[in-house]
Amino acid sequence: MKTMIRAITIILLFSLTTVFSQETTIKGFVLDNLKKPIRYANVGILNKPIGTVTNNEGEFILKIDASLALDTLKISSLGFKSTEFIIKNLLDNKITDISLESHIEELEEVVISTDNLKRYTEGKEKTKSKNQVFFANPEIKNINLGSQIGRKFILSSKKPSILEELKFYIKENNYEKIKFRINIYSVHNEIPTNRINKIDIYSEVQNIKGWVNVSLTDYNIVVKDDVIVTVEWIEASKTGDILSLPLLIPSFNSVHYYKQSAQSQWKKYKMISSAMLLTYKQ
Repeated sequence: MKTMIRAITIILLFSLTTVFSQETTIKGFVLDNLKKPIRYANVGILNKPIGTVTNNEGEFILKIDASLALDTLKISSLGFKSTEFIIKNLLDNKITDISLESHIEELEEVVISTDNLKRYTEGKEKTKSKNQVFFANPEIKNINLGSQIGRKFILSSKKPSILEELKFYIKENNYEKIKFRINIYSVHNEIPTNRINKIDIYSEVQNIKGWVNVSLTDYNIVVKDDVIVTVEWIEASKTGDILSLPLLIPSFNSVHYYKQSAQSQWKKYKMISSAMLLTYKQ
């Protein structure tokens, strides 16, 4: 395993606004060593359902209760080492330059012959369900940017698999435009662990309900074990307040995963699944 380290700088400009409700606003900018913004970095209170992602300018805004001042703020992005800070320390300093090291890990190479491969599809195609799982709902505005919904895919063979396409179904959506990030994880102790895809995979959707197709062929993703694939909500138009996927209950031999915010803990639910299909070759 080889590791390449290069220094980048994240400049976080924090401001503290305390109102009668004791609400605190944390603002920050995430930049690289060339002072270019790092977009869609995950920012949130560690193990709490409060988080967001940076926008195209590398900016984030979090409104939190002042009682969380001793909690930990975590920042992470694909290809970099995550970093953590006590919120009070950041607020006391107000303007802080923080060095974050890039961490590019060479994964174990998986060799596969492309001769005589067969195509398979795993997952759940049913979409009609009274149940749903929310990225956004009218009662919680933007608190779930960085939330993830996904499922485990059992690839049913000891042979390596080439991932070709992910399909997922949107049940409700009143946003003009939304953007997702597709994450592919290895599995350890039945929870998502390490990201397998080396670069971010994005899918932008406009005025749509129904199936969303995401091609994976350009990313050369080859795996030798089962995987967990999640859909992460990272951006939306200003108008809109509801976004959800159908939830199939019961769904035999399925495992559903949900992460409420950017740095919260994973929740696992057996015999539940959203409508997702993964196509691969073996």
